[in-house]
Amino acid sequence: MDRFGTAAEFREFFKDRYGPTIAVYRANAEDPERSAALDRDALAESFGVEEGPMEWEYLVVTAVRR
Repeated sequence: MDRFGTAAEFREFFKDRYGPTIAVYRANAEDPERSAALDRDALAESFGVEEGPMEWEYLVVTAVRR
């Protein structure tokens, strides 16, 4: 991924726009320590990405329902 300049930008994008991430932050909104832990242990940071592109592979599956 090369859309984000920093790991923090990546985290903030997902906090604002990705349903499962939004749900986790919403569920922990009342607990500042857990919210801080989510920020600290965010995916990009856990992979050591501070800046630049992220080299990830992913699988795209397309199905047809009949």
